[in-house]
Amino acid sequence: MTTINAHKLQRLIKQTRNHISPDDTLPPINGIRFECDGVHIHALATDRYTFAVARTKVREETDTWSFTISESTLGWLSPWLKTHKGDTILNLAVTADGLTITDDDGKLTVPVAETTFPKWQHLFRDALQDASTSGDLVSVDTDMLSRWKHADTHLRVWQTGAEKPLLLIGEEFLGLQMPCRYSGANKDRAEVIGEWMGSLAKKKGESAEPVAPLPQPGAVAKMAEEMLRQTLRSTGEMFGTDMDTVKGRGAFNAWVHSGIYAWSAYRLLQALKTADPDLAEKTVADLSEQLESGEIGEWAWDEAEEAGHDPKKWADDYEAHLKKLAEKAAAEQNPA
Repeated sequence: MTTINAHKLQRLIKQTRNHISPDDTLPPINGIRFECDGVHIHALATDRYTFAVARTKVREETDTWSFTISESTLGWLSPWLKTHKGDTILNLAVTADGLTITDDDGKLTVPVAETTFPKWQHLFRDALQDASTSGDLVSVDTDMLSRWKHADTHLRVWQTGAEKPLLLIGEEFLGLQMPCRYSGANKDRAEVIGEWMGSLAKKKGESAEPVAPLPQPGAVAKMAEEMLRQTLRSTGEMFGTDMDTVKGRGAFNAWVHSGIYAWSAYRLLQALKTADPDLAEKTVADLSEQLESGEIGEWAWDEAEEAGHDPKKWADDYEAHLKKLAEKAAAEQNPA
């Protein structure tokens, strides 16, 4: 049995479905091929012009298996999967009847096909090896490019040669797109770059950091509980303040803001958990480390500057605000 959460299975389908061949007379590629190597589940789809490979880690090592789910079956399976919250645990088992998906409410048997799927590992292995020695510019079909919109937020791209496929790399995602014939001028890379040198500014490249292992589940639920407790505490305490004094009114405003931000954090955390439970767990784990360090003020200052704000002006404005409040309080205590 193979165990993953619903979000991961939904994402595998979403990342690859646009690349399914629409030709139902070709069953091997008229669907998504799923292959599990014991560590990752791979989803594969191709129409012979583009080729998408997405993968995700299973929750624990499992048996190996492979099968194809047809486009017509995906038509009703995808809506069924969308009824599940992202962190819903799904148990997958390949049987003689097909793919059995078990959740808390029962089992669903999905028909699958044991068709022969094109060999794909060597295609991507060769493309990765060729990426560092790319040659002439290639021409690509923009309609086909739109198929990659669900692959990832950003894709790294290499030109592997005039007659070879375009290589696209995302987080746990690989893609190939065959080039199309280009009959225009300026096929040479140097000529094209030369023509644009006057208009293009160089940008400093950034190297990608390795992805850290996902933290154990539980941090999100704990923080969500803390946010709810803080919201209820803040909204309760604000009605017990003395509105006849400056300090009382200040305390009321503080409790109001505390409740607002706690509730906002809770709602955003729940949205992130629904959209991507693994990212939610990782974000909360990172946040917990930052809070424990006691340096969030320094990080907030740096983040504000990087975002184009002026934290020094914010500090000066706040000091001016406090001074104004103090002068007002003094005037009320010592009227002329």
